[in-house]
Amino acid sequence: MDFTGQFGGMIASAFIGAWATATAFWFGVGAIIWKLFFNPRLKALEDQLANERRDCERQISGMSDRIKQLETLLLLHGPQQLRQAMQAVASESHVEIAKIKKGDGA
Repeated sequence: MDFTGQFGGMIASAFIGAWATATAFWFGVGAIIWKLFFNPRLKALEDQLANERRDCERQISGMSDRIKQLETLLLLHGPQQLRQAMQAVASESHVEIAKIKKGDGA
C-alpha cells in the first residue's frame, strides 16, 4: 500500500476512522464491565466498611465503659498501694487536661 500516493489520504482517513471506532467500542465495553461488575462490588465494600466502623465504635464505647467500671472496682476494693498509684495517675491526668484546656501544655 502506498500511503503517500494518490489514495494515501483516504487510506489514512480509513485507518484513523477504524482506530477511533475501535477505541470507542472498547471504552464502551469497559464502561459496561465497570457498571456491571466493579461498581456494585465497590458499593458493597463501602457498605461493609461503614457497618464495620459502626460495630467498632460500638465495641470501643462498650470497652471504655467496662474499663471505667473496672477502674472504679479497683479503686474501691484494690490493695492500698494500687489505689494510691491510681489516684496519683488520675490526678496527673486531670492536671494535664487542665493544662491543655488552658493552652499551656502540648
